[in-house]
Amino acid sequence: MEHIINIVKSLFEPVGILLTLIILLILNTWIFKRMKSVTSDGNIAKRSISFSIILIGVLVFILSLPIDKSLKGQIMSFLAIIISAGIALSSTTILGNLIAGFMNNSMNRFRNGDLIKIGDLQGRVTKKSIFHTEIQLEDSNFITIPNLYIANNPVKLTRKTNTVISTSVSLGYDVSRIRIEETLKEAAILTGLTDPYVYITDLGDFSVAYKIHGFLDDSNKFFSTQSLLNGNVMDNLHKKGIEIVSPTFMNQRRVDEKEFIPTKDVKKSIPKNESSPEQLIFSEAIESGKIEKKKDYLKEIDKKQELLKEELKQLKDKKEIERAKATISRNDELKAKIEKNIEEQINKNKDSA
Repeated sequence: MEHIINIVKSLFEPVGILLTLIILLILNTWIFKRMKSVTSDGNIAKRSISFSIILIGVLVFILSLPIDKSLKGQIMSFLAIIISAGIALSSTTILGNLIAGFMNNSMNRFRNGDLIKIGDLQGRVTKKSIFHTEIQLEDSNFITIPNLYIANNPVKLTRKTNTVISTSVSLGYDVSRIRIEETLKEAAILTGLTDPYVYITDLGDFSVAYKIHGFLDDSNKFFSTQSLLNGNVMDNLHKKGIEIVSPTFMNQRRVDEKEFIPTKDVKKSIPKNESSPEQLIFSEAIESGKIEKKKDYLKEIDKKQELLKEELKQLKDKKEIERAKATISRNDELKAKIEKNIEEQINKNKDSA
């Protein structure tokens, strides 16, 4: 009986450590929920702390076990071998993605809602984590890209405003360059682009390659504007009597001098209130970008609150003190509303996913 009691007593410390470990993990989760830390940095910090707690807890638990010191040493050595082997085997994948994730987040290369291009993949960022980044492609589907791949490849970030839209067309030498450039600039202006300019990118054997550029105010309409520019370039060239034909025609007109310009169609007016395709395609990425903007606004409110509280300490006039307190109170209410709205949006996105 005494032997059993001694065994039970010796287990008090290991059991206490396990309970402490569980309490610390629960406390870590609770703290981050209270902080409403829904950013990628907050998730990374939360997971890093949880991992550290588990690792330290396991080591302390092994050291507290009522077993011989030599056996503890063997267990610790075995655990060290497993950890070393795991790090060695996953160094090119898991560990590499983890390090790349920290690097991408610290450099702040892009944010949720941004339009990026990595290799042949182009879309809007919807989620960033420590191991991968999720983007919504132009077909509205999602793709997960390992952070290591992003770190090893150039990332093209499209500007939110004044981004350049361009398209190329090959035309014959028999048409005046000035006439073509004027026609292409008109097409760009019809598309809604500003400050259009033309580059001659290639002088081929049978044709000249022209590239029209223009500035787009809102990159949220990047893909639809690209398509509209292509259509306007075709329509405007045909309207001005400029043929777009294959270079294989060369100068051999064996088609009874027929011009390859389609008949003019009646242009249907597009309703002004009609949603752009990007609003449907990148719905989740757009929502994610809106959440990021709201988080930035929360940071601005926090800075204003700190300044107001510092000013409040120096105020002596009662009316000014009351006015400052009222402003602080309004900012707190606004902050609470924005935080609630962010939480509702995140839950809505999770339900629709």
